[in-house]
Parts: sequence; C-alpha cells; structure tokens
Amino acid sequence: MSETALSRRTVPVVDTLGGTIATLNPPRSRPTAYGQKLMDAGIDAIVVTMGLYARDIRPILREFFDWTCLFEQMPTRVKHVRTAADLRDACATGRIGVILGVQGLHFIEEDTVFIPILAQLGLRVAALAYNEQTQFGAGCMERVDSGLTLLGQRAVEEMNRSGILVDVTHAGYRTSLDIIETSTQPVIATHSNAYSVTPSVRNLKDDQIKAIAESGGMVSVSPYSPFCAQPDKPRPDVEAFLDHLCYVAELVGPQHVGVGTDFFPHTKVKWENSTGRMYKGMTGRFKFEDLYAEGLEDHEQFPAIPAGLERRGFSAADIDAILGGNAMRVFEAVWKEN
Repeated sequence: MSETALSRRTVPVVDTLGGTIATLNPPRSRPTAYGQKLMDAGIDAIVVTMGLYARDIRPILREFFDWTCLFEQMPTRVKHVRTAADLRDACATGRIGVILGVQGLHFIEEDTVFIPILAQLGLRVAALAYNEQTQFGAGCMERVDSGLTLLGQRAVEEMNRSGILVDVTHAGYRTSLDIIETSTQPVIATHSNAYSVTPSVRNLKDDQIKAIAESGGMVSVSPYSPFCAQPDKPRPDVEAFLDHLCYVAELVGPQHVGVGTDFFPHTKVKWENSTGRMYKGMTGRFKFEDLYAEGLEDHEQFPAIPAGLERRGFSAADIDAILGGNAMRVFEAVWKEN
C-alpha cells in the first residue's frame, strides 16, 4: 500500500455500498471489535443495505432496532451517520461511520408518507427500485421500462425534502433519467460501472453517467465481476476495475467518481440460490468463487484501489476525492444538518 494513498488521506474514506450489518461483525477472538476489518483496510465509513428483499416495512423497522442496539452498545466502535458532520466526527474519533441505506423503497407500498419518517429514523440513501418493476418505476432487468411513475415522482420529491440521497444504481435506463430530471438534489449511483467498457444490463450508459454528474452527483465503481467482466478473460482483475473507474473519470471528471465495493457477506449456497439464481441475466457466467475481481475480493484488499489509482497517474488530490471527498461533497449537499 502506498503511503500517499491511505495513510496520508485528508478526507474520510467512504465505501458507498459496503454490505450489511454482518459486514461489521467482529472476529470471534475479539467479540467487541466491531468494524475491525474495515478499520484495518483504512475505511472510515460505509453505506450499508437494510432489508434487501423486504416486501413490507416491518423487516426494515426490525433492522433499525438491530442497528440502534449496535450504536448504543458499541459507541466507541461505530457511529450512526446522519450528517456530514457525523461522518467527520466518526473519522476523527477512530470509529466506523455507518450510513443506513436501502436498495429499493418497494416495501413502503404506496405510502410515501413513510419516507420522512424513515429519514427521522436515520435512513440516508435509498433507491426506488431493485432489478424489477416497482410502483415507482422500472428496475434495470425489466424488458419494458416505462419510466418514473407519478408515485415515483412523489417519492423523489419526498426524498429531496427529507434529506435522503437518491440512488439510481438499479433503475432502468429511462427510469434513471427521469429520476435525475425530477430530483432537485444531486443523485448517486452507489455501485455501478460503465456500459461502454462492460455491456452489462446493470451498468450505466454514457448519457446516464453524464446526467448524474450534471446533477452534481457521482458514480461509484464496483469490483463485482459481472460489472467489470472482460470478454478475453475468465475473470476480471484489479486493472479491469480500474479501467471502469478511469473511464468514468475521463468522461465526467474525477470529481464525480467514487468506490462502492458491493462486498456482501454471502455464503456460496446463499448467493447461488438467491442473486445467482434469480438474476442469471445479470450475473452471467460467474460463480461465487469468482464473484469479485481477482485481487479485490474483500475489504481487506481495499488498499489495492488507491495503489492502483496512483499507478494510473491520478494525483493525490484526485485520489482523496475518489476515496471519499466526492462522497462528502454529495452528502453535504443532500443531507439535512439537523
């Protein structure tokens, strides 16, 4: 790891999609060391996903309870991030900042009045759809994308009003552009790559990337193998991941790029019989063993990213921006400081 890359960072290092509550689990030998793996990797904060397959609000509320218990009982290890000031404080005090998010708001059904309530509980990042059609708009795997619905427009407006950052990661092409046009605040793609480099249904086309940047937002690139696959190699590597990051930086500038690892604590059986089974059109040929780019398979290998950026010629200032400065700018623009 380069000394410049992480040890002299000037901003919090943020993984804009870094897993679930299990990602912070301590090693068995140190049962109170929550978030230790992230700390060891030089990461200061992560956006986590709550209730990925929830179909009503009750599992989400139960998970808020789990997080509340963690924040209350391990205050020296983790901090609930509601504002940019919270994130800076977590970094200054050596704690992992946890940003609560959801990959789809389908669980609120048609009750957009739940959005400001979820914001009060601490939700800070949310997508409107996962891969499927929802009441708000189309997911990226739907054959027909009719765009943002009236209910979806109302949801975006409530999110803007409540200080919840809108995530367009899993939205369909037309739906994503409608969301960006509707939002009065910057939007984010928390874990998406470039379609021009790897033509995956989950990746963003150039006009989507440009629209996100024009909103003042950012695109965070992931080492998930299906999103950075190369036709001439059975498995992508760190360089393939960096190709996507560099492409987005060249297209819209390094001030609109970040990292969203999509590192989830799955097991082989769980993943292959959930995501791998339900979304074959997205995951393609990849199995659990090669699900991430070689050399970027876990948070422990996160230092390979700044080292690679340095190798590719990025300045220290641009590396800081990509690792967390850009995320901080977007958070400060969107979150309500209350």
